[in-house]
Amino acid sequence: MRILIVTQNFPPDIGGAAIRLSGYAEHLTKLGHQVCVLCANPIYPRGRIFEGYKNKWFQKEQKNGYEIIRTWILPVKPSSHFFLRLLSYNSFVVSACFALLKIKKPNLTISATPSFFASFVSIFNKNLRGGKLILDITDVWPDSAIATGFMKKGFLFFFAKKIEQWIYRQADHITCGSLGTKKELLKNKNLLNKIEVIPDAIDANIFSSITEEEGITNKFNLNNKFVVGFTGLMGFAQNVKMLALVAEKLINYKDIVFLLVGDGGMKEGAEAFCKKNNLVNVVFVGEKPYSEMPKYIKCFDIGLVTLKNEPLFENSVPSKLFHYWAGGKPVIINLKGVASDIIQNANGGILCREDDAEDMANKILFLYTHRIEANLLGKNGQAYVYENYSRDKIVQKLNDLINKLNN
Repeated sequence: MRILIVTQNFPPDIGGAAIRLSGYAEHLTKLGHQVCVLCANPIYPRGRIFEGYKNKWFQKEQKNGYEIIRTWILPVKPSSHFFLRLLSYNSFVVSACFALLKIKKPNLTISATPSFFASFVSIFNKNLRGGKLILDITDVWPDSAIATGFMKKGFLFFFAKKIEQWIYRQADHITCGSLGTKKELLKNKNLLNKIEVIPDAIDANIFSSITEEEGITNKFNLNNKFVVGFTGLMGFAQNVKMLALVAEKLINYKDIVFLLVGDGGMKEGAEAFCKKNNLVNVVFVGEKPYSEMPKYIKCFDIGLVTLKNEPLFENSVPSKLFHYWAGGKPVIINLKGVASDIIQNANGGILCREDDAEDMANKILFLYTHRIEANLLGKNGQAYVYENYSRDKIVQKLNDLINKLNN
């Protein structure tokens, strides 16, 4: 079957959605499908074109048996004015719609959010050439724009909600990453029989050949240190400022180091805070390729999952949770919700109070002084994630849905 995946962000773009779609493309190809990914040239979250790429109108590449077609996009930073970001989103819509003319007609299209602007490309393709359409939702937009402070409730939000409902009606089926997101979507009663939960997943072999990475340990002076780690996007939803506040509470513990791997719109502010307050216990590694994340996670003693204290994010299950567990690391999370429920079910970590740096610092100190318990939590999480969230099993569930829709 010919499957087209439409997504604005795709590796080397950073973020859980990009990783999720990359897993779809690779494993659906292994299952015998002809997969083509239509995406923008990579800019996220840098706001500029990644090294090794040019912002061409149309370019092809091959990866792991599937085809990637990248199209032009107006580069803007995540912290740019809202209307600049709208221009960027829509620039991809225009260039991607033209690119469709050079792509073989698919039997099925998977359209990914965020942003939901990519859905316009998929709907245009469906109306022009037919085929089934699955809408894959990781963030409920525009509600997530409200939660992160990008948008305020008013006429624009009302208009965006109308577009959102129209997009849902065009989809033959909707997939989402968690039961919490499904619950949010089911506020629209018309979607009752249209939604399937396809959670994020982890590749079973991602840590199999990774040992403790001496180069990283030596480079960042981590020998004999207790490493509190964070990976991934440092955006408005991730509450990055809290990481700096927690580090400030633990500044007198000379062998506790915070290793923060990633980039995003809130990184500069957090770095400035650490510099101003002389927080020498915080190391900002910067953006690293997804393929290198296991090396860094192997250096961690704890993995942190921080989210902004907004009701919508209680439905989120950040993919970094599964990566920490795959590396056998205990997790500390700062927000009640679906992710904390998973952590409790797995007995793989600790919940602290939201927006409470003191409480998170105390939870870190508990694991710092109880290494055996910390190791057990990490092992519990590791067993749980490979049993319930392996990529092979999750994509097989998606494949079953695809076959059902095309029968």
